[in-house]
Amino acid sequence: MRRLAVVLIAAVVGLASAQVTIGILAPLTGGSAGTGQAQKAGFELALAEINAAGGVLGQPLRIIIEDDRADPATSVAAFEKLMTEDGVEFIAGGFASGATLALVESFRTFQPIVSWIGGASSGIGNDDFEGIEELLGEEEWFFHVHPWDYQNVEATFGFIEDLGVGSVALLHEDGAFGTPGAAGLEAGVEQMGIPVVLREAFTSTLTGGTGDFRATLSKVGAANPDMLYWIGYDSDAQPLSSQLKELGVAPAYVFGAPPGWPTGIEAAPEMECVMGLIGYLPNLPNPEAVAFANAYREMHGAYPDNYMAALAYAQLWSYADAINAAGTTDQAAVIEKLQTMTFRSPMGDWSFKPSVIAKHQGFGSDMWLVFQFQNGVREIVWPADRATAPLAACR
Repeated sequence: MRRLAVVLIAAVVGLASAQVTIGILAPLTGGSAGTGQAQKAGFELALAEINAAGGVLGQPLRIIIEDDRADPATSVAAFEKLMTEDGVEFIAGGFASGATLALVESFRTFQPIVSWIGGASSGIGNDDFEGIEELLGEEEWFFHVHPWDYQNVEATFGFIEDLGVGSVALLHEDGAFGTPGAAGLEAGVEQMGIPVVLREAFTSTLTGGTGDFRATLSKVGAANPDMLYWIGYDSDAQPLSSQLKELGVAPAYVFGAPPGWPTGIEAAPEMECVMGLIGYLPNLPNPEAVAFANAYREMHGAYPDNYMAALAYAQLWSYADAINAAGTTDQAAVIEKLQTMTFRSPMGDWSFKPSVIAKHQGFGSDMWLVFQFQNGVREIVWPADRATAPLAACR
């Protein structure tokens, strides 16, 4: 996946530039370490390809990855270290909404260009909440890659309608990620005439929860919904699923919506038939997906199992392409290229365009696929034109 035309612009015009460094925040340890390590692996692959193709402005691109643990205080300290000690001009990465909200004032103080993978929290559809889209979306220097939470839930509406779901129980983590997402989902399914028979908040294991969901899941059993839909973090997935089995709570459909899934979770028996959203899987048939999967496997020894690897890869390439097209690290020039260029990714071509509030939103609801764990494999089951297997009936 080499793109020489753009990356060689600097050499053609004869520029001699200092090495460009991009600072990255990712949860390399802690409850979301699997997702952070997937991001790191995607960044490493993109970095190797970028430098093999000529680097950025005629020099090898450099990245500095700081572990933010998806923790607010750690994230702020790591970001300010990148700005004051490392002197970076460009920021990438990002994951948890709570950590991102803690970074808002620091972002505004330093105002580098920020291209942010995570932090999907928005107040759209929730008048009582201001999310990252409201707080940062109108800043010229802020670019958001991952779909917003209302775009996440929008992606499931057609699937839920196609299934003919009669009722939904909705569980959500009680922070900045799950609360607005749950509000949007509840409003959307009720507009379709589907009752939400239970809505219950829980404290995620990522933010201090015990991981014991039995009391809440017992309420799900009593409500007897067709679908259990939960919004939480990757560390919630296995305890939630195993306790469902333990209690004998068996909705016809179980749908999880974490921003990432733990590595290797598909092998756990309790995950059989659980469904979820994912932006990328190695079994997608488009050429970009196949090339990325093969290159990732060659570098890391396994196929990518977390779509955040593909988003990180796309994010770093977009920076390299935009800076090279600008021919400079001047902020205004790079912003102009980021907001006008089209970039390639394992999910296909993409660009930054306005969302409801944000000036620069990357991927939207059309990025999402619905998969189902089937016999230890994540099979795409919706939309039909990209399905790799039919939906399995599991009740």
